Amino acid sequence: MQIIGIVDFLLLPFFLIILYWIAFRVRRVRYANTVQGTYFIRAFTFRVIGAILTAFMYQYYYTYADTVFYYSGGSDIVATFYRSPVDAIEMFTTSYREWPDKIKSRLTLHVPFYHGSSILVARFAGFFGLFSFGSYFGMSLGITTLAFIGCWQLYRVFYDLYPHLHRPLAWAILYVPSICFWGTGVMKDPLTLAGLGFFVHGIYWLFIKRKRIIRPIFWIYLGTYLMTNIKVYIFLSIAPACILWVFMTYQSRIQNKVFRSLAIPIFIIIGGIGGIIILQQVGETFQQYALQNILDQASKTQSWITYSTDRSDGTGYTLGEFDGSIGSLLGTFPMAVNVSLFRPYLWEARKVIVLPSALEALFTFLFTLYVVYKIGVFYLFRRIITNPVVLFCMTFAIFFAFAVGFTSMNFGALARYKIPCLPFYFAALVILYFEKYPVPAKWR
Repeated sequence: MQIIGIVDFLLLPFFLIILYWIAFRVRRVRYANTVQGTYFIRAFTFRVIGAILTAFMYQYYYTYADTVFYYSGGSDIVATFYRSPVDAIEMFTTSYREWPDKIKSRLTLHVPFYHGSSILVARFAGFFGLFSFGSYFGMSLGITTLAFIGCWQLYRVFYDLYPHLHRPLAWAILYVPSICFWGTGVMKDPLTLAGLGFFVHGIYWLFIKRKRIIRPIFWIYLGTYLMTNIKVYIFLSIAPACILWVFMTYQSRIQNKVFRSLAIPIFIIIGGIGGIIILQQVGETFQQYALQNILDQASKTQSWITYSTDRSDGTGYTLGEFDGSIGSLLGTFPMAVNVSLFRPYLWEARKVIVLPSALEALFTFLFTLYVVYKIGVFYLFRRIITNPVVLFCMTFAIFFAFAVGFTSMNFGALARYKIPCLPFYFAALVILYFEKYPVPAKWR
């Protein structure tokens, strides 16, 4: 099934003109004569390029992928709207089971509407398709722009915390190649990336800065909605880390040194308990994520990993035997984190599509070694414990890296699944390094 055709190429210049007109206007109104404004258009351009490249990849390389299903669903929503806006509204607001036969009979594919996460992507595609004549480029650029807004909101949080690190943080958050590529298009990943940025932005302004109420609550709600309805495990990873961040920030503001030191283990315990409560509460709604089911699901995943390795021509990987016990799970922890952050190794890139991921993983490994070498291991762990921002970033990045490294099954899927943790990991390394060394004059 083709997702881009002649009409898409004819409409693309008009979409770009409109989007860049809006982008330049936003920069002029919101970020005129500011440091942030120097990165806005450039970061947006990287996302636009990524969206166009992924369109070519899905059209000419993979030829059949999840994006085909989501595009088909979005196209069906657009076609239904042209026939009957009332029926289209029903497709936006009710579940597939409630749709009348007259709607179902006109669907090209039914798969995009079976599950809540898939139907949400199709609905976003359909929404943007209404304003772009059902063009794939229109849908893709619309979702990509939403993802960019989420990442930009995340960058604003770190810029507000460390304004003197505006350039290295831009590279850590806005310019990561895999995020600029895989965080685009008509897929789940850009929407969850947007939700992650919205959520952290809202948490920061509501609980850390405590200067706004209405808008942060809106961003928290929107981010939670996107994450829990598409990939709830992202929410399960970021929420406990945010609780820990908030508690440790308040702890650092305690003036008395004795009380401040005593508060550290207390807040860590409270944050951990809060994370468990969140996991239990969400588990009641999403049964596959309830605590008692996690190990069972992980055990089943292990056999699928082995099967995937055999079927994907060497792009799969294994983490050893897993018997479903907590001890076995903990044994895979370092290997799963390693595979997410530092693999595939160059010699494991047996397909052209995997080579960029291998190069980025090599850079991540070398950058990590460089930072650890320059600041020292003891300083590293001391600042992770005592700096609330670094603790927050590392908590989310490491545990999320473990989760996706354990369940992704092959390097192709891993390249997409791991992108939410990368800006936090790189930001933490940047902060740790420049806490000890001055920022170069040309970067200020």
